[in-house]
Amino acid sequence: MSTASKVTLGASILFATGAFIFINYSQQTERAALRQGPIKDAARQLAKKQEQQEKSAKQKANELEQLQQNELKAKYLKVQPLNDEIIRGVDDEK
Repeated sequence: MSTASKVTLGASILFATGAFIFINYSQQTERAALRQGPIKDAARQLAKKQEQQEKSAKQKANELEQLQQNELKAKYLKVQPLNDEIIRGVDDEK
């Protein structure tokens, strides 16, 4: 066998082995990623649910604050009603 054919055979074997190793590695990483899909999806759904609960709690707090503000406004309107009259101070003219 000539040197050129030995080099060609060796290069072909190295290429085939490299391709085989690369394909196996690629498939393993794809399988691992596919296994992580449902786990990530469950975590995403849990985070979304918690975010909605936080929004709901925040919205309830805002509604309670608005109710308290409306009660205070009604209370102060009873004590001192509002009108459109503008009160101007009298300046001392010299």
